[in-house]
Amino acid sequence: MLRRNRTPDLPAPIEIEIVSRLYGALPQILCIAAGLVAGTAIMAARTGDHVLWAILVAAVVTSMARIVGILAFHRRGKQTLTLPQARRWEDAYAWAAFAFTAVIAALTIRMFQAGHVDGYILTVGLTMALTAGSSARTMRFWICAVLSTAALGTLVVCMLLTGDLLLQSMALLLALYLYSVYESSAHIVRQIESVLVAERELDIAARRDALTGIANRRAFDETLAGLPSCSPFALLMLDLDGFKAVNDRLAERLSEVVRDGDTLARLGGDEFAVVLPGADAAAAKEVADRAVAVVARPYVVLGSPTRVGTSVGVQVVAAGTRVDIEVVKATADVALYAAKRSGKGRSAVAEAA
Repeated sequence: MLRRNRTPDLPAPIEIEIVSRLYGALPQILCIAAGLVAGTAIMAARTGDHVLWAILVAAVVTSMARIVGILAFHRRGKQTLTLPQARRWEDAYAWAAFAFTAVIAALTIRMFQAGHVDGYILTVGLTMALTAGSSARTMRFWICAVLSTAALGTLVVCMLLTGDLLLQSMALLLALYLYSVYESSAHIVRQIESVLVAERELDIAARRDALTGIANRRAFDETLAGLPSCSPFALLMLDLDGFKAVNDRLAERLSEVVRDGDTLARLGGDEFAVVLPGADAAAAKEVADRAVAVVARPYVVLGSPTRVGTSVGVQVVAAGTRVDIEVVKATADVALYAAKRSGKGRSAVAEAA
């Protein structure tokens, strides 16, 4: 069955990464396109065959379509792809590759039909280059299987129909080679998918606090560093009292108060932080007050009620403001300790940066 992924339930970010890597094969595509165009042009000039001239035009058009598609993909810049968008790009890549393969198949048919013996080696070389490169580089089994079947299948049939025993023997060997392409491509794709899944799991683990399961200091720092320049945001710094007794539940409560797109992180010990992209002072103060309230709700530990308090320092950065992230963190810390001096269990907002 030709499905997009060889690994069941492949995470969307992995599938998007694989599709992105499809568009990294420009050097290989340029090489085989040059071989197809140059080889067809030479044979058309030598034989004067009008069909070969038509195939040459198709070769130029499909080669340009593949190159333009790759350039268009890279012109997107660093824009993040959604899974539906990635699949549309994958389909575009596939159809361009299939059209290119159809030209090679048409060239093969014409060489054998017209008896251009000198062109046999050209068609064999192009077909082998296409299928070998696809098997090793495409990373999508269904694309490799379709274009390999079209190119090699056409060549095998043409050789079998010649009546030449040597060419027929070669056709049988090429049929076996096609089977090996299926096997090697499936194996390579499964290996790549497995490696990318493992890398993703390690990457996630490296950015998660082992005790609470929320973001750690590394993820927190990366979130701050990745905020768009001059965009508004707010930073909340939290200091907790009695965290050790309820560490398995406190992160869940804090997760209730953050919004979609916010980052809740444990910086170490009883220190937490929240990054609120796009938040103004009112929104940040609302989240801070809710954090104080949910943390203050009583916990039951070994059958006895336990209370935990928190103080929150808030620093708000207005839109259009260029700031030093370290200064923002330091200012939020100052607000935090101002809240603690005011009696704990409350929040304090620093002046906007």
